[in-house]
Amino acid sequence: MTSNEKRVLTIDDDGAACRTIDLVARTAGFEARSTSDATEFFRLVEDWQPTHLVLDLVMPGLDGVDVLHRLAEMGTDAQVIVTSGHGQRVAEAARRVARELSLASPGILPKPFSASLLRRLLHEDEGVSPCANAGSGRFLAITAADINSGLERREFVAHYQPKIDCATERIVGFEALARWDHPEVGVVFPDSFIRQAEDGDLINALSEQVAESALAWFGRTFAPHGLELALNFSGRAVSDPGLADAMSSLCTRYGVCETQIVLEVTETYAMADPTAALALLTRFRIRGFQLAIDDFGIGYSSLAQLARLPFSELKVDRSFVASARTSEESRKIVAALISLSHSLGLRVAAEGVEDGETLAILRDLGCHHAQGYFIGRPMGPEETRIWVENKLAPGQAINGRP
Repeated sequence: MTSNEKRVLTIDDDGAACRTIDLVARTAGFEARSTSDATEFFRLVEDWQPTHLVLDLVMPGLDGVDVLHRLAEMGTDAQVIVTSGHGQRVAEAARRVARELSLASPGILPKPFSASLLRRLLHEDEGVSPCANAGSGRFLAITAADINSGLERREFVAHYQPKIDCATERIVGFEALARWDHPEVGVVFPDSFIRQAEDGDLINALSEQVAESALAWFGRTFAPHGLELALNFSGRAVSDPGLADAMSSLCTRYGVCETQIVLEVTETYAMADPTAALALLTRFRIRGFQLAIDDFGIGYSSLAQLARLPFSELKVDRSFVASARTSEESRKIVAALISLSHSLGLRVAAEGVEDGETLAILRDLGCHHAQGYFIGRPMGPEETRIWVENKLAPGQAINGRP
């Protein structure tokens, strides 16, 4: 299959639904096949290698959740579109199961469905760089020794995703995302190496190498303009008592003020041992760093602990943001999290903004900052600089001030 071929495979016991999906897919430039037989479906997944799967959750003798588990075991890279006539909440729950199994899922297709929604879901992943495939752990068997060699050659770098002010749509900063500039396979994404780096006790060295790459770039390009740079750290890296001092030293070396740096740690880490986290995170706040609790809403947070930990920003998890336009439940959760942030005096940011309507919802709800593919994809250093220049009106400063 060539890189530009798109193939849709549907499993549904409703023949009319299958014919409709096939027709819509073909008019959208896709090859299309459909079946109501599970054995044939899995055979086609293996042999035909579809890029998209449309899965009806409820069929006689077939459990949609079992199908998702089987697809995960097969290691499929296809985009899984969940469809069901049993209500949106059921379909959304199944989609969350798919994502927990590391299956890509652009959205749900409630029955009865519209052709326009199906076309949008089929084109949801267009524009993703081919090198994204290199980031899948299914293609690379990476060892701790490989990572150590990459560290010695200083191959771990940062790519940057822009963040904007929801109200003004002005650039406020960037999130630095770890990438491995692999000499043989190109850009490798973090899902292929973070766990191995943690298991091999290399995560601290990797985190500092990516942070230094980002701070060096940020210090010579955008730091003088008052923008911010967000850095991600795993729980194990943040737990290193020496990290706060190391980060302050890097900021001094590259001319970046600590107040311009937002350190992002996951909700899971922060709530796993709040007593230990309190002391460690306070070290960063004393030095002036901002702290964001990332992926908020998918863990098991204690609101009392959230209030006592020294965070300055709450990031709403992308799973709620991405579905806020189509799901009343997700929209209510986003609204509640934004309200909670305001009541605690925290800035609130949203990731996963994929369209203008979602950005408008966030603006109306009082969200401060946003990022996502609608705003800008993660880019290399030079591509980011060009992106910023192209977004500015003649004579406009980077942060929107004349």
